[in-house]
Amino acid sequence: MDKLLFPIPDATSASGNCQLRSETAVLDALWLEGKKDYPVILYSHGNYETLKDIRPLCYEFRLQGYGVLAYDYAGYGSSSGKPSAKQAYSDIESAYDFLIHEKGVPPANILIVGYSVGSGPSCHLASMHDAKALVLCAPLASAIRVVLPFSLPGDKFKNIDKLSTQKIPVLIFHGEKDDVIPYRNGKLLYDNSLGPKHLVTVPNASHNDLFDCLGDDFWSEIKSFLAEIRQL
Repeated sequence: MDKLLFPIPDATSASGNCQLRSETAVLDALWLEGKKDYPVILYSHGNYETLKDIRPLCYEFRLQGYGVLAYDYAGYGSSSGKPSAKQAYSDIESAYDFLIHEKGVPPANILIVGYSVGSGPSCHLASMHDAKALVLCAPLASAIRVVLPFSLPGDKFKNIDKLSTQKIPVLIFHGEKDDVIPYRNGKLLYDNSLGPKHLVTVPNASHNDLFDCLGDDFWSEIKSFLAEIRQL
């Protein structure tokens, strides 16, 4: 299951400007400071992506005013170690600790954002620690639910269980034409979430063009959702 969740791309040179320690692994990470009154995004990318691939997106986050911390999973890019679901939990915990203890970011100012398989560690973190909100892009309800409408023993990244037991503010983006992680996954997460929630259905988007199809709507939907939960 871990090999399916985390196919390892070719190694790259370091693309970040700092390092995180996650168990015995050393992770390559990129920290970009945003505007003082904006949240800080903790971003977990998809599988077979690396920090090098998502650098343009990280800089777009900063152009929009957000601070951002993105990182490569253990075994990805120039990060040492071996990727797995369990290791990914440790990886994002290390990133969260870095924001709080090294950068002094209050938990209430951290916006957890996960794309694709990155929804796994993101949901884990949001269910375990305080944060402003959770943003999921093309998320999986669980690893097995990507291909089946139900879970089985040995399932990983059981995001639906995380969101159905904790009142987490969650904003979900999912393309109706997603043939990698079917749209029903995002809808299932939305239906079972307990906290304030909003589902943005993107009719023409598949899996890898979600951000392109959203365009500026991605930013406006985030700002709208943050304003909504601020009033609760």
